[in-house]
Amino acid sequence: MITVIGIFEDFELADEASSYLLANDFKSEDIDIHTSLKEATTEHVTGFFNHLFEDADTAAVHIEAGLKGTIVTVHAPSIREAQEAVDVMNNYGAMDVNIPGTAEVLSRIVERPVNKIFRLRSN
Repeated sequence: MITVIGIFEDFELADEASSYLLANDFKSEDIDIHTSLKEATTEHVTGFFNHLFEDADTAAVHIEAGLKGTIVTVHAPSIREAQEAVDVMNNYGAMDVNIPGTAEVLSRIVERPVNKIFRLRSN
């Protein structure tokens, strides 16, 4: 699985992006939504990003952004589907997570699967 991350300032946009993905052949078990409005816990978000990224600086900027917004993750079986998910999240307004020293912007593809105990499920 390939993990795609989109962080949204607006919950409604995150919800619309995930609804669009579900309506276009993505499976609900492959999409996670975690919102700071309902269930944010620093430990959960920190554990997720520290698990996903080996670089502490990259994890830290994602943790900070994720604790303020809504995180949508898609666990895609192929790079083609991962890129589709990135395009959808960017089209729906995923925020620019500025990683120090890089030009990386918006939704990210991380070619690393997420251990189920770290997933950010809304249910």
